[in-house]
Amino acid sequence: MMSKIIKSLNSINSFSKKVIMIGCIPVFTMCIAGMAIIGYNAFVAQEFDLYLIGSSMVSTSCVIFAQVVIASLVMDFLNTVIQNRD
Repeated sequence: MMSKIIKSLNSINSFSKKVIMIGCIPVFTMCIAGMAIIGYNAFVAQEFDLYLIGSSMVSTSCVIFAQVVIASLVMDFLNTVIQNRD
């Protein structure tokens, strides 16, 4: 099962791979910033508002990452359908 998934992900076109790689950088940066805010809140500030901001940043970064991956896979699929049609 995992080998099929890895084989499928390795077969996507280079543009979709670039979209995933370029999309990962700001998403992971936002996730790390959210975790840093949560850590700062736990050890220094202990305010509820900071925890909400940090947890919102982490959850939003997960959603955006999923959207970037799904969008790039859809672009790859449409590109493959269009190329095979001609």
